[in-house]
Amino acid sequence: MKRANDVAEKSIPLGALVSLPVVLQSLGVDPWPMLARYGIEQQSFAQPMLPLPVLTHGRILEEAEQLSGCDHLGLLLGQRANLQNAGPLRFLVLNAPTVRDATESLIRYCGLWYRGLHLSLAQEQGYAGLRLSIDGNVPGAEQLLTAYLAAIVTIMELIVGRSWRPALVRIAYRKPASSALYERFFRCPVWFGQSQHEVLFVQSLLDMRREGHDRQLDDFLRSHLSELKARESSDLVAQVTQVIEGLLLHGECSAEKVAEFFAVHRFTLYRHLSEQQTSFELLLEQTRKTLAAKLLGDPSLPVAEVAIRLGYETQGNFTRAFKRWYACTPRDWRKGAGLPVLRSAKRL
Repeated sequence: MKRANDVAEKSIPLGALVSLPVVLQSLGVDPWPMLARYGIEQQSFAQPMLPLPVLTHGRILEEAEQLSGCDHLGLLLGQRANLQNAGPLRFLVLNAPTVRDATESLIRYCGLWYRGLHLSLAQEQGYAGLRLSIDGNVPGAEQLLTAYLAAIVTIMELIVGRSWRPALVRIAYRKPASSALYERFFRCPVWFGQSQHEVLFVQSLLDMRREGHDRQLDDFLRSHLSELKARESSDLVAQVTQVIEGLLLHGECSAEKVAEFFAVHRFTLYRHLSEQQTSFELLLEQTRKTLAAKLLGDPSLPVAEVAIRLGYETQGNFTRAFKRWYACTPRDWRKGAGLPVLRSAKRL
């Protein structure tokens, strides 16, 4: 792990898997028992931007390939890409004045949501190449990289037009039995056993102008994304807190799970949090405190359910923690006894 300020979460939005159940069902496989083992239920996709560790993402695709016997599973997933899980970046890319602006925006900001995946642009001998790589030794990497290589082509079609096709696609792993399906999808020659994953196209395409550019919208989105990028790269504590909140609401939170998002051992995570004068336990406590007040604001949610969502084994444990935070019980807080405490806290 690098210095705290250099840390980037190794995660992908959960919504990137939204097409997997449909693809597996089309192959005759019930996806839900397998996904449930990773804590993913049908309702989980109601939170598509929830970060999912790259390692978990890769393991899911690896198991899905084994269950289906489909060696081109990633190809089937990538062709369904539509930038829906990239937040405001979708609008910046599709509003770009030129193809170059669109691809450079994609490269610069995709790391805000797709961490651990790296996209770069190379230009030589009249060709431009969008290159894709992934951090570390990730299980299911072949299917993961295939999915995102196909996604790059699908996104380029959104930028340039459906009639566009690449000049060549390079893939690092060896030629699979289904190689003909790759050429059918990419609509160009596909070379396997290469040094990198890359989509090549004529370099002059980068300067092609696009219709419908709104300069004011471009300035607004670029400013917003640049602010997000600056904040993301500078605050490890905020990153860890965000992951803790997501895991709590998703049903499982531990130091090991949080460390997995950063691709480090939990002891390494502890050390870097200590350098920031905090700890995992303290951030967990603070996050639970904030979420408790938020969840209790919903009168239809039983106190016992709030306790479960915050990771407490019993309602009694939650009540004792809540009294420590706000000097009243959750039920008293709902009756209004805790509101003065919260107002005082907001004024501080």
